Amino acid sequence: MKCAYPTTWLYNLEVIKEAKRWLKAGFIDGPQFKTIAEAHASPFYHPNFTIRALIFIASLIGLSGVTGLLALMVLDTSPSVVSVVCLLYGLGSFILVDKAIIRNSKHYKSGLTEALIYHACGFVIGGLAGLVDFKTVPMLLFALVVLSITAFRYLDLLATVAALLVFSYLIFHWLFSWGGVFQQVIPFVFILVFIAVYLLAKKFKRNMELSVWANNLLLVESFSLLVVYLSGNYLVVRELSINMMGLSLAPGEDIPFAFVFYGFTAIIPAIYLYLGIRNKDAVPMRIGLLVVALSLFTIKYYIGFDQMETTLTVLGAGLLATGLLLFNYLKVMRHGITREVLLSQKWAGANAEAFIVSQTMGGNQANIDEAFRGKGGDFGGGGSSGSF
Repeated sequence: MKCAYPTTWLYNLEVIKEAKRWLKAGFIDGPQFKTIAEAHASPFYHPNFTIRALIFIASLIGLSGVTGLLALMVLDTSPSVVSVVCLLYGLGSFILVDKAIIRNSKHYKSGLTEALIYHACGFVIGGLAGLVDFKTVPMLLFALVVLSITAFRYLDLLATVAALLVFSYLIFHWLFSWGGVFQQVIPFVFILVFIAVYLLAKKFKRNMELSVWANNLLLVESFSLLVVYLSGNYLVVRELSINMMGLSLAPGEDIPFAFVFYGFTAIIPAIYLYLGIRNKDAVPMRIGLLVVALSLFTIKYYIGFDQMETTLTVLGAGLLATGLLLFNYLKVMRHGITREVLLSQKWAGANAEAFIVSQTMGGNQANIDEAFRGKGGDFGGGGSSGSF
């Protein structure tokens, strides 16, 4: 199985998007952008976000009518027949997306494609779930497979997030249902599993053959880092232990391994920020800044202050101090990262269109006089024969 979209068209579309950003920034002019667009033609229909949203809503309205008609047809049949019809209808919707919408009409994330894909996912998952009497584990496994295939084939980010959520819940459900010691190690299992997922995503992202899935892998990285932090966050672990696992704590009593989760809550944000700067990776840096705020909220939740104004002031001061420290630290180039905007300096006074054309169209190739031909000389060099 491969991506449903031609990779060459995807590459050309990304080049055109980047050229549009350069045009907007003033690095290239209109004729230069036209030259780039002609050299990287992409026949995809890919409207802007507003048009996509309108098409998506209109498509859902139209599909609701088809769904209503289908419901009338199977209204008086058995549940198994309904499940089979839903499954076949969902598979047919996938075929329609592939053959008619993407291959023939050349749509790429146009709003119509998303509506049909999500519509098809719902019916396929619902049909499979009905065939297994909506048992939790088989239903979750079917959902994970369908959503993963959808994310892989159609480069869909929402399906990627949904697959990750289903995967997370499946692990939690298994460990929780086994009970005993398995419930106690849930946070540690999540930390280990999603560290492995994060490392795999980074490895795959370095593979240029998988570059079309770069955004999906970026989302997997971000989700994994966030889950690792939440799995070690004291507030999350304590509240889930009390509300879902029935843990009873006397006044002044703490959860098991509390000191470990205190440490995770404080150390993980610092590790993320360090890795982001050290490895020139924006993902752990941004997630690190986010979880700094969550750590401060955790501290406030259990320590707290009498007045909300004091709490907001302390939290704001903590976030501001973190931002200022990073801002000052990155004043000079460190590990390839700086706070300065280098794009305008990089292209100041340069012909950006010449750079793109030379890199992608062979604009820097030398002209060869076709009238010149080697004469088979007797000495070494161009056009010489076998004799020396």
